Order: sequence, then structure tokens, then C-alpha cells
Amino acid sequence: MKKLALVLTVFTASIIGAKAQSSGSTGDLKFGVGINAGIPVGDLHNGWSFGLGGHVQAEYGFSDNLKGVATTGYTSYFGKSIDLGGGYSYKAPAVGHIPILVGARYYPQEIFFVGAQIGFGIWTGSGNSQSGFEYKPQVGVNAGPIQVIAGYDATKVSGGTLAAITLTGLYTFGGK
Repeated sequence: MKKLALVLTVFTASIIGAKAQSSGSTGDLKFGVGINAGIPVGDLHNGWSFGLGGHVQAEYGFSDNLKGVATTGYTSYFGKSIDLGGGYSYKAPAVGHIPILVGARYYPQEIFFVGAQIGFGIWTGSGNSQSGFEYKPQVGVNAGPIQVIAGYDATKVSGGTLAAITLTGLYTFGGK
């Protein structure tokens, strides 16, 4: 499954890149940089309280309503204190998350979109790295050069799913 996700990620990114190059114009290719915040849910919620990081993305317009998107970045999730009972507690160390995602967005109106991305998620921390298939359904708003995206970001790893509700704010540039 990991190899399939990686192959799909590379394949889709290659198509987006080839399409952008073949057009001879960057009029439909936009880039974005910004911050990402996440609230852990499910298995991730057991030891971590909040995530903060940075993201970069490229978005290519196949039509007025359909865009291809590729995203990566790094988010650090802060550990929380866990009560072990008997007066003992444990502070979970921070973990890092690196998504490598590609997908599509549908814009019913220029200011609003819905979309989904899939790819490969890497989780690092205190000598224990995990990785797996990642998926991220999302909704977003374009306000001039600012893009705000809300999503559910989940990575299937051995023994469970590491997931968070995320909010990303990007400054976009390039394109039309």
C-alpha cells in the first residue's frame, strides 16, 4: 500500500508538472506558502495536544472549475502530559508530520472549493518513525491572495490512524 501511494503521488505530480510545462505559460500555475495548525483526533489525540507548522503548495488549473494540487510541509505536534496513576505522569515528546500529497479541487465559485488529496504521510519523533497512506478531504476559501483551507488529515500507520482536523492559511502567488 505504501508503494502504491508513493507511485500515485509521483505520477500525479509528474502529470501536473508536464501539463504546466507544455502550456508554455505560468498563467494557470499558482504557488502558496503558509502556516498549518492541527487539533489531533483519534489515536493521535491520546498523546498530543496541538500541531503547528508550515506548508507549501502548487495548484494548476485544468479548467475554470477543476484544479490539480500538490502539497507538502512540516507540522510539529506537541506532546501532552499523561496521568499514569499513583502520582506518576509522562510527558509525550513532540512528533513531526510530513505530508506528500496530490489531488484535485472543484471550484463551484471562484471564492470557494472542495477537494481531496492522497499520498504518503511520514511521522517522526523520538527514534520512532512511521509512514503510510495519507488522505485529506478539504474545503476552502480564496480571498484575494489568501487561501484558507479546513481539512481532515489522516495517515494509516501500523496499529492505527494518526489524524487531525487542520486549518491552513496560505499566501498564494503566480497565476493570473
